[in-house]
Amino acid sequence: MFENLETNAIAKASELFQDYPEFMYLQTLDIATFQELRKTVGDDIVFSDLITIYLNSAENLMVSIQAAFTDRDASKFALASHSLKSTSASIGATRLSQISKYLEKIGKSGEITISCNFLNLLNSEYDEVTRAIQVCILEFMSQ
Repeated sequence: MFENLETNAIAKASELFQDYPEFMYLQTLDIATFQELRKTVGDDIVFSDLITIYLNSAENLMVSIQAAFTDRDASKFALASHSLKSTSASIGATRLSQISKYLEKIGKSGEITISCNFLNLLNSEYDEVTRAIQVCILEFMSQ
């Protein structure tokens, strides 16, 4: 089930990745990291709460990144991107973390020089991460 998830994520985003091939072969969700986090937490209810907090936080950060992009506020853009990078890495959302790292670097340069197509890539990847998390949670529940 997990293999199909990754294959579908790559296929759906392939058009967006044509301009940014460095992100193409990164995992949407590193299942080993995600499972290790679950194991470390040790309680599925607490783990579920943690993932819910991540998803809510990530959604707010996505809104902040978009607003900073629209306002051309490089500082806020870098800060929101940094936060999304770190939290995404902690749950195993590898590609989203790396895209956010790139955005953080752009923001720290003091000038937002990317096109809105890059934000489409970010949004697409966030959607893929949420789907991957849903599949993993369903898989965990069936065990």
